[in-house]
Formats: sequence, structure tokens, C-alpha cells
Amino acid sequence: MADDNTYFSIAAMQPNMHYAANQEELFDKNLNRWLELIDHMVPYWSMITGAPCRLVVFPEYGFMSLPRKPDGSWNGHAIKLPGAESDALAEKAKKHGVFIAAHAWVEYDDLPGRPMSVAFVIDPKGEIVLRHHKTVISRSYEAGSTAPGDVYDWFVEKFGDGLDAFFPVAHTEIGGLGFQICGEGQYAEVSRGLMLNGAEIIMRPNAWLEPWMTEPQDLMAVITQFNAFSSMSYTIEANRGHLYHPGRAVDFGAGRSMIADYTGRLLARASAHGESGVAAEVNMESLRRYREESGFCSRTVFMPSEIFAKVYTESGEMWPKNTLMNRTTSMTSAEWEDVRRQVIERRRDVFKESEHSKSSKARI
Repeated sequence: MADDNTYFSIAAMQPNMHYAANQEELFDKNLNRWLELIDHMVPYWSMITGAPCRLVVFPEYGFMSLPRKPDGSWNGHAIKLPGAESDALAEKAKKHGVFIAAHAWVEYDDLPGRPMSVAFVIDPKGEIVLRHHKTVISRSYEAGSTAPGDVYDWFVEKFGDGLDAFFPVAHTEIGGLGFQICGEGQYAEVSRGLMLNGAEIIMRPNAWLEPWMTEPQDLMAVITQFNAFSSMSYTIEANRGHLYHPGRAVDFGAGRSMIADYTGRLLARASAHGESGVAAEVNMESLRRYREESGFCSRTVFMPSEIFAKVYTESGEMWPKNTLMNRTTSMTSAEWEDVRRQVIERRRDVFKESEHSKSSKARI
């Protein structure tokens, strides 16, 4: 017989997002509204699905928006973990007996000026049981942040150099929880690393903009469903609602949050672009049986690791590591673009030069 740890509902919260220049604005414009939504939506989702809501996922940058200057550099606003923000969410987690997943820019005292993109989970006891550092950041859209590889030596000394460091999973009473943040979904290695480390539910805080959220492109659905299928994991993609950020169109956030099951099938999807949310019931016993018994679709068991490993061990370095170790700040969009161009020139074995590039060089 299923209990609340094997049969329950999971939810993607889709709040509106306001730019916050400091902690006071962060609470007034965003986080206080989150707390209201949790109080209203968690009991509602438990009732409407017929299964207790045990996990709520919020979007990427949800309570602070993009803390960036026009040139893409960091505006100096980040949080600490734990801190006032996670403490406020912890009270709601304890009140409702729910896991809460959120995301923010975090600055470490021993790495000043280079904030990291971090997703975290608070359990029903109010404790932070998981934090995931975004392994691949957008070098243009979130240029002010820092990826683990940018400060690789610092990161491995602080967090380690294995799966638990780069693809951490919280092994909880409701199953293995792991994060694949926004653009990480474009790298199958992330969901695969999470699954091999024990993930059964993958949380995808998202902040993609149009045109990737709706038809005819709708890449986010393609990415979410593929990662759910390939990792045989329930996958929750939480996107922001309306976006109130200087210079941005309100509907750029696009909404359309979704939940997919371990076969890649959509269980729920928000139709609204603004403040909304979706929930769906999950059955962990069904997932675990599928992984054991699906001889055709359970592909991971057939994976020839020694062959696939050659893709990385023999192809050589792509993006350089430790790019920010000798700096006191992250880079601007233009500075990251210079690094990107250097990588392309160095790896012409992969990036065959276009006629446009050749003609541009000839004019210089």
C-alpha cells in the first residue's frame, strides 16, 4: 500500500518576478509573495490532486531577478546560505511538512566578488539538505556569476571532486532529489550524472525567455521531456511568470511551467504566462519498478561506460578552467565573449571555420 513517501504530489510554482536591488526589495517585491503563495497553494494542491503535496519548486532567480548591471557584470547583490531568505522559507517548510526548492546568487566569504548560481532544498524540518552549483552558466545573460569550473581549484578544495560535488543528490524519505538548473538542461551529462548519483526527481528552476517557451519552438518542453526520459526521473520545470525588470518585456518570462514523468510524458503544464503554478501526483514505486522492468526504455543499464568516457578523455579540453581564480570579480559579457572566441579558434577541429569568419578576418 502506498504511503505519503511513495505516492504524493509535486509542484512547480510560477510567481511573477521583480528586479530587487537589495535585501529589502527582495522581501518586499518577491519573497513575501512567495510565502503567501506557499500558504495558499500547498493545501490547495494537496486537495486538488488527492495526494499530499510534498515538494514545491520555484524558478531560477525567483526572489532576486538578475542581479546585473547593463554590461552583464554583477551589481553586488547576493545572499548567504543559510540566511534570512532561507530561514523564511524554512518556516513554511516546517509549517506545511513540505520540501521547498529555490535558487539565488550566493557569495561565499572566501570567494568575494564572484557570486555563484546556487539552487537549494529545504526539508520539512527546515534544514538545507541540498545545494547545487550551476555547472554551466550563460556567459552573456548571467555574465556576472561564476561556475564551478571558473574557480575549479577553490571549488574542489571546498566541496570535493566527485559526483557529490558537481551532481549532488539529497537522499530523502520521498526519494533522491537533484537539480538541473535552466541551461544545464542542454547538457545531457547533468541529468545523467544526477541519475547515476541516485536522483529520482529532478528539479529544474528555469529563467528562459521567449521564443524558447512556446510554440512553434518550445525548446523547454523538448529539453525537459528528453531529460526526464533519458534519466527515467520525474522532472519539475518551474519558470517565472511576468518579469518586471528594467528594459525587459513583461511577458518575456513566458511561464509554461511543467511536470514530466519518468517516461518523458507531460503530467501537467501551466497555460498562463503570469503568476500561476501546476502540480501532479507521482508514484515512486511505479518509477522504481519501471527502472527495473522496462527492458527497452531503461537504457542506462546498457550504457557502455568505458566507451562513452572516451568522448571526454580523448577529445581534449573545451572550455578552460580556473578562468576567475586570479581575479577579484567575475567578467562582463564582452570579456566572456573574448574567451568564447578563443575556444573556437583553439578547437577548429570541432568548429570548422565559416566563410563569414574568413571574410571578416580578411577585412581586419
